[in-house]
Amino acid sequence: MRTFAERPKITQQITSIKSRIPRRAHIGQSHAVSSIFHSQRMFDNKDEQRLTGANSTRGLKADVGDEEILRGRTTGEIILDVVRPVGTALENALISGAGASAEVRVATTTKKGPTWKKYGVFVWHADFKTTGRSGWIVQEIFNTWQAKDAAGKAVASPLTPHYLEAWAVDSAGKVTPKQSARTGKSMANDHWDTPNLKVYYRAVEGHSATTAKVYFTKTNPATQGFIRNNPATNAGGLLSSTTTPAGLGKVRLYRYAQSTWDSTRAVPIHVGSAGP
Repeated sequence: MRTFAERPKITQQITSIKSRIPRRAHIGQSHAVSSIFHSQRMFDNKDEQRLTGANSTRGLKADVGDEEILRGRTTGEIILDVVRPVGTALENALISGAGASAEVRVATTTKKGPTWKKYGVFVWHADFKTTGRSGWIVQEIFNTWQAKDAAGKAVASPLTPHYLEAWAVDSAGKVTPKQSARTGKSMANDHWDTPNLKVYYRAVEGHSATTAKVYFTKTNPATQGFIRNNPATNAGGLLSSTTTPAGLGKVRLYRYAQSTWDSTRAVPIHVGSAGP
């Protein structure tokens, strides 16, 4: 869950995030660039993902360095941010490897997205499914952010750098809660959404990334300091905490999403990758 703090809109002339938006992200450069992005995104957008982990090994993980996101970068340079192949695929392959058949599995089913729209708008809604029973799914979130306003000054991150959030799993494997997103009526366990960053935060260009480790535990996180509507996290109404509890065990799934946007161009750019 990524719940952003509410801030006043910067100008009334800029279209609200609640306005109608196209189904696919518009890169706005060329067909060649769109083709590169589409082929490299490596995100399986099927309705279901197998619990064997076959689909969870696909995708590219965010790779955020110390270099700044600068105005005037070429489209090719931005695309390279999106397609760097690092850890996630290997990590999820190891989870699904030899000897893992008896282990608790966690996977995701995408309900909406992932889509990258202009001005930094990002939408991705997913449900969890697991072979675990009568326990909790705990997702550990790591956020990074680099952004600038129109004057070239750094924009403070609205994202909590590190926190954990939890969902209950009943004896039949049902994962709750499911919640609706601010941007629509999509009901899903997890919402990784970003609003119009130019309107709400004056962030006209930048790079953000979220990576996650997913666990299954038999210990109720509410007994370990997790609370709902925690003001210290971006988890909204989910049980959440900024302190990692003991006894989470091994990671059951790795997830990520990353975005690079530039709203200063004649045709705004927003590209990214996500999975699984």
